Amino acid sequence: MKETIRKLCVLLTPRERLLACLLCAGAFVSALFDVAGVVSILPFIAVVANPDSIETNRWLNMAYTGFGFESSNRFLVFLGTAVLVLLIVNNLFRAVFAWLQIRFVFGRELSLARRLLARYLAQPYIFFLNRNTAELSRNILSEVATVIRAVLAPCISIVEKSVSALFILALLLAIDARLSMITVLILGCVYGGLYLFIRTRLAVWGKERVRENLNRFKLSREALSGVKDLKILGRERHFLNRFTESSATYARCAARSSILSLLPSYALEVVAFGGILCIVLYFLALRENLAQLLPVLALFVFAAKRIMPALQKIFADIATLRYSAATLDVVHADFVATAACPDIPAGAENRLTLHKSLSLQGISFCYPDRDEPVISALSLDIPANTTVAFVGSTGSGKSTLIDIIIGLLTPDSGRMCVDGSTLDETNRCSWQRNLGYVPQHIYLSDDTVARNIAFGLSDGRIDMERVRQAARVANIAEFIESELPAGYDTLIGEHGVRLSGGQRQRIGIARSLYHDPDVLVLDEATSALDNITEEAVMDSIRALARRKTIIMIAHRITTVKDCDMIYLMENGKITAHGTYSALMDSSETFRAMSREKDRSL
Repeated sequence: MKETIRKLCVLLTPRERLLACLLCAGAFVSALFDVAGVVSILPFIAVVANPDSIETNRWLNMAYTGFGFESSNRFLVFLGTAVLVLLIVNNLFRAVFAWLQIRFVFGRELSLARRLLARYLAQPYIFFLNRNTAELSRNILSEVATVIRAVLAPCISIVEKSVSALFILALLLAIDARLSMITVLILGCVYGGLYLFIRTRLAVWGKERVRENLNRFKLSREALSGVKDLKILGRERHFLNRFTESSATYARCAARSSILSLLPSYALEVVAFGGILCIVLYFLALRENLAQLLPVLALFVFAAKRIMPALQKIFADIATLRYSAATLDVVHADFVATAACPDIPAGAENRLTLHKSLSLQGISFCYPDRDEPVISALSLDIPANTTVAFVGSTGSGKSTLIDIIIGLLTPDSGRMCVDGSTLDETNRCSWQRNLGYVPQHIYLSDDTVARNIAFGLSDGRIDMERVRQAARVANIAEFIESELPAGYDTLIGEHGVRLSGGQRQRIGIARSLYHDPDVLVLDEATSALDNITEEAVMDSIRALARRKTIIMIAHRITTVKDCDMIYLMENGKITAHGTYSALMDSSETFRAMSREKDRSL
């Protein structure tokens, strides 16, 4: 329990920890009301059982004479009304306390999910190369909810119910210590024995639940993302069966946990009824008359009505905590592991412009899961307003080098300079604000064409004239304006499913041009285009030459003929460079590529 509280404190903000403490303080007030409600029934039952107790009981006599009563019946009405008012106030307070508790719990679900997503988004690009997005989605959408509802909420509930139960037990001890101790011993044996029986099972099922929940997220994402391949190959049943298997295990673990947490309620119904019989027999054995027995019996029965649900809730909450401990471990581990990174950058207002040259000096880079570097001691200079291309076979390091240039990867050694200024954490965002990047596989959201071109901007910030201009340069404006039913307001579906591959690629190119960047980076950006469309797009890009710095990875040799400089990469190094004609003269590898110009590099 101590470790659970410690991990929860890590996940909560200082303000949230303070609010949690205030809720725990409220639990003490609620417990006092519960005790007052239990105590209030004692004088009422005493007078009902024996009106003469008004004279024989000191406290009742003081109340009777102090308030000026002359009739025992009126005094009885007063006591009954007082009990009723106290119960109403108690229940009103408990209702308000429950509302505050629920509001706090669900507010923390929003807060934790938002902060966890923010920490993920603040991670460097390489973080996402080593993590499955289904796992990250599961943590944000499912596991955070479990931590809040099945760990935080039970912790608060345990405090509330424990304080209430302890206060009522203290009252019973004051009334009859021997009988109360017997009651505590019986209840302790029942609950303790059951918990020892189920604690290991709950922990195992909790870990199994976490594993199968991840499988559910992965399988559903893979099945829906690859639905075209599934249908062509007829693999729908395979994925459905795997998903069903994981979901069945997930549901089975949850059901077992719920059933075990309810076990004491069935056993304690018998214990409670037997306890009442034992109390009666206990007092009869002491030769007490029924008039004296009735108030104490009523007190114990009323106390049992309060304490039994509290004890059952405590047991269920402890079982839930044990079952959900593995989920808390997962969220806590990710929250701690991502704490070292700064917050999401607000976005640089000023661009780091390229006036002279982009220089890479002794750049080396190795992925964490590899032994050999992908880029090795690479140096080059790219003058501003020139067009350069990187060519080479698959795995030669072209895309990794591009990721370094656009600031997604940080080199292990060496440095990159923009007009002599070293690129680092202080100016990386400013550099990226001046880049237009077109990857081989374009990401399109399920939104309008305009919102995809002006990606990430609210409607009020979208400049439609710039959207149209970017579309014209990308050679997609005519298609949008003449063939799409709502023009730039047409919804294109998830990942642009309603568009062809070439149309999606051209919208991606338009997106890169929307902000009018000084540097345009094309990572095999025209690979999905047919020859005619590719040539039209390349003509538009060539028109930007001498006004922008263009860096590209070529899909076809024909697209790099007009480049000012071509770099041939092999095994993370530049083995040759020069113009197209110079490389044709000097490099056998380049000539071989040129002879296969219609094939992918």
